[in-house]
Amino acid sequence: MSRAARPLTQYSPGGGCACKMPQGLLGDVMASLRGDGLLAAGASGPLRVGLDPADDAAVYDLDGLDGRSLVATCDFLTPVVDDPYDWGRIAATNALSDVYAMGGRPLLALNLLGWPAELNVDMLGDVLRGGARAVADAGALLAGGHSIVDPAPKYGLAVVGAVDRDAILRKGGGRAGDLLVLTKPIGLGVVGTAVKRGQADPGLVKAAVAVMTRLNAEAAAVARAFGLRGGTDVTGFGLIGHLHEMGRAGAVAARLDAGSVPVLPGVAELVAGGCGPDGSRRTLANALDRGWFDPGGLDADRQLLLADAQTSGGLLLAVPADDADDLVAQLHDRGDEAADVVGRLVDGEPGTVTVEEGP
Repeated sequence: MSRAARPLTQYSPGGGCACKMPQGLLGDVMASLRGDGLLAAGASGPLRVGLDPADDAAVYDLDGLDGRSLVATCDFLTPVVDDPYDWGRIAATNALSDVYAMGGRPLLALNLLGWPAELNVDMLGDVLRGGARAVADAGALLAGGHSIVDPAPKYGLAVVGAVDRDAILRKGGGRAGDLLVLTKPIGLGVVGTAVKRGQADPGLVKAAVAVMTRLNAEAAAVARAFGLRGGTDVTGFGLIGHLHEMGRAGAVAARLDAGSVPVLPGVAELVAGGCGPDGSRRTLANALDRGWFDPGGLDADRQLLLADAQTSGGLLLAVPADDADDLVAQLHDRGDEAADVVGRLVDGEPGTVTVEEGP
């Protein structure tokens, strides 16, 4: 693979989904736009899922789709690893994930690219080949896109998919009593920070790339098979941030079993060494300042890990308690070997997340 004069991850102050705007700031800005009436926020007419409440993608009904709706989303990010092909695969997999998070299947993708003038064409080709590989693996078509010259490399996709109208996963679809199943391990943001600092073990980077390039297609298929209605994917706002959004949308609270949350091996040591992304620290500070996160007796490093900004993370599914064991077993059988029950939804202040420290 081609290499830059300096590592790709050095071209940006942040990496991957850790570059997201702070959760609280983004929420405040979007609230002001809703107040101005400038957004198609609530579901109305053919718009089945919009921004009120916000979800992972928009869902739009079209006639002639035999009970299906279109899913539309876009996502792009800065480098999280230094290998351009791997970064292309990761960025594309991450963008495709929002369609899976709605219970859908990707159909069509367009490239979104920002590229520094100093970087060579061979490297650019590697990034785009990686993205094309992910789109092909998803069974979708890649049909063009848009590019600009940009001092920080950025790559992602705009994606259109389809979803059966009776199988849409929504952030607010969970109910009190449902168990929470996470399909991938966390710690990906920590690994990305370690890569930028030259502190990442090659074996750990390889394991993280394998997680980030795994499509959430199988997890979405299992969710559809069990008739689930509540779910999201875990990306830049970390496990607690995205669970907070699920709780607010569904008017429920959540309890997390910290000891059951799957974590990439070696990540805890990196957190202890100071490799927490700035985006993760912002999410945690916002959660504590606004009072919706109660970490209990959890130490600071483990709190930060629960807020770790994931790039191309797993699905977080709300599952009826009677189905949870069978669902996790099917996820394991289909390749999501780290999937586990990590908590439950409960009655309480909507959006609050309380930690129950496990073993």
